[in-house]
Amino acid sequence: MAEAQLPATDGELHEAMEAVPQGLLWLDDNEVIRRHNGALRRFLGLACERQFVGDSVAELLRFLHQRGDYTSAGEDERVLAQRMRALRSGDSPYYDRVRPDGTVLRVSAGRLPSGGYLYSVADATGERRAREAMQRKARATMLAMANFAEHRDEDTGIHVLRVSRMARQLAMRLHRDGAFPGEVDATFVERIGIAAILHDVGKIATPDHVLRKAGELDAGERAVMQQHTVTGERLLRQAQLLMSDNPYLEMGAQIALTHHEWFDGRGYPHGLAGTDIPLAGRICAVADVYDALTSRRPYKEPWPLAEAAALIGRLAGTQFDPQVVAAFQAVLADAESAQLVSWNEAMAIGHEHIDEQHKMLVDTINLLADADRQQDRTLVGMVIDELLAYAAFHFHYEEALFAAVEPGELARHRGLHRQFVEWVEQVRAEFVANNQSQLGERILHFLRDWLRRHILGEDRRLCRQAGRPLLSVVPARP
Repeated sequence: MAEAQLPATDGELHEAMEAVPQGLLWLDDNEVIRRHNGALRRFLGLACERQFVGDSVAELLRFLHQRGDYTSAGEDERVLAQRMRALRSGDSPYYDRVRPDGTVLRVSAGRLPSGGYLYSVADATGERRAREAMQRKARATMLAMANFAEHRDEDTGIHVLRVSRMARQLAMRLHRDGAFPGEVDATFVERIGIAAILHDVGKIATPDHVLRKAGELDAGERAVMQQHTVTGERLLRQAQLLMSDNPYLEMGAQIALTHHEWFDGRGYPHGLAGTDIPLAGRICAVADVYDALTSRRPYKEPWPLAEAAALIGRLAGTQFDPQVVAAFQAVLADAESAQLVSWNEAMAIGHEHIDEQHKMLVDTINLLADADRQQDRTLVGMVIDELLAYAAFHFHYEEALFAAVEPGELARHRGLHRQFVEWVEQVRAEFVANNQSQLGERILHFLRDWLRRHILGEDRRLCRQAGRPLLSVVPARP
């Protein structure tokens, strides 16, 4: 690390930089640090005004990363290079960084008329908390609206949580890859993660005999089902009249109408093709089909994840936007590298539905590990919500199953389930209150170990006690 003497000729600039409350970092055209001010040194914990002056800004990032402070996963030289390219082209990027103590720093940058670049760092903790509280309220409102339509479905509305999470993951990947510049930005990513919840809200008007039919729909029933797109848009546009400035309803209406359009024009309801389909609809098309394929429905068994992913890959350019499919494949590859626990047949208890639900819980914990590794705070929160929703669904189903064949053990088993849910709820509350960017290995390993113990210990023991009758019992879904 070099320590260069400060230029003696720019005392006025030095004075001006030291006077402002924001942290300032001045780089020359070669991305070498020329100066930083006292506010930045306090934010980053730098020792003196000469530290890193004369060094590449990449050296500062490496120092912060090695110290385990302030730099998020993936915030490496590749990301720095992308941002510097944006600066050179005249853009002024900004982003939030969360320190281990929960402080949120808002970083913005711009090119100086005289040459070089100026980064500004400000404390945005209060603003971040207020924005997240607003987003949580919006998400809860959208989820309540969606559940009016989803309450008759097989997984009691968990589908909309999974679709919204996957839609956000796809949008985030597109954003990181620089796809669809001018359209996909941080605001788009945030909005689609909430608006996608509303994709099937029009199903509230779909009759039960169509929505829950166990076999293939005939032509008339298919036409009735397809109307949920038009109905969903109409309902959301009506709601928008009362909340004209609500961006989630605007995007939600787009998604509701267009998430069944095909990239080649053979979808419904209007046969739109290519970029005539709003990007949010093209993203949700992939997220919706993937979750529908991998979930149990009245008319089908769940597909293995790999088979569903392979089908989506084959449909790139026909049903789906190829760029969105590429992002989908990248998201799955990232998740595969973050496996915390792997399902194997030794974990099976022999009941088709319970084993299927255990696999889904394993997958959800692995998703949480992937989100945690990325230090994606919003995604971590979304997966925690998903875990709680699916655990509640699974526990209800499992308790009904054991009540039918082993009622004497029900109270104890129910108590274990309640303790788990309460513990995860406490983790979520602390995660939100402390402005964390990660849960950490201790919590992830607890989740992994609890699930293993519960499946291989408690559930297997009860199965042995219940004997063969258990395998033939299929309780009503909640």
